[in-house]
Amino acid sequence: MGTVTLSLTPEMKRFTYTSRHLHTRGAHMGERVREASLEVGPGETVVGRASIPQALWLWRGPRAPGCVTGREELSGREGPHCITAVRGDTVEGTMFGQPFTARYDERGRMAALEVGESRFTAVAPGVRLRPPPELFAEGVPVEGTSGPLAFSPSWPLVVRPGWLTDWRAGEARALAEAVHAAFPEKGPGAADWREGGEGEAGGCLAHALRFAARAAARGHKVALVHGLLVVDGGPGRPHAWVRVGLAGGGTLDLDPTSLDPVTRDTHLPLAVTEPGGPSVEAGERWLALLRGEYRVVRLPLAR
Repeated sequence: MGTVTLSLTPEMKRFTYTSRHLHTRGAHMGERVREASLEVGPGETVVGRASIPQALWLWRGPRAPGCVTGREELSGREGPHCITAVRGDTVEGTMFGQPFTARYDERGRMAALEVGESRFTAVAPGVRLRPPPELFAEGVPVEGTSGPLAFSPSWPLVVRPGWLTDWRAGEARALAEAVHAAFPEKGPGAADWREGGEGEAGGCLAHALRFAARAAARGHKVALVHGLLVVDGGPGRPHAWVRVGLAGGGTLDLDPTSLDPVTRDTHLPLAVTEPGGPSVEAGERWLALLRGEYRVVRLPLAR
């Protein structure tokens, strides 16, 4: 949950997109802010490009049916953005092929937007928003008492993404130990919401992000693994760790937060993502899990 702020400076013709994502973990609320600023010219297209900033295109509607080339502000990805129907104050269309529905006020400014699992509602300046709820306060129930963890129904998961680089297991383990020792305090903190996990206190995400940043500085690209951790027969709780590529096509999962072995009995991967890249798949899967569309089970051991 969070806020998105859009601003357009007429004099400079500069469009700025700012997203502020809020995260609640226990009594701690963190935030992650990402911003992109684009210079726009005639037709509100990005200077030097034929594309219109995605959020600006939505914000300034509604428009007649048809397609334009839109630019996603944070990723820079460009592709077709289309209006397929206009019904009064409501516009329907697609962005990169994903359906959306937007509603506009009497001034023609966007008042509400639904795209995929996301919902956006315009609020007046100065309105104080409530903090997001702690969605995983009680964890996720685990069915069964023994055996490897799994989702039911199962999710397809890329075991080794193509962008992983080969690394020696010993060097990767040594880095995990160094990252573990580098955090004086273990627990949710500002480092969990920073790209490189910078900070004194941090939870699992901070450890994973710092591992990925330090690995990149050494010329190695690793993956962030989002999933659940199950300890001592308890519920599954959100956790993050890293996956390293090994020569010969294998992988090695490491948990720099605890340095405990990553096993199928304790760690259940939900999504494997690229550090610094969009985590749309992970977000969609978390929502599906919270809606009860998937269960966490222990698979019976083969006899």
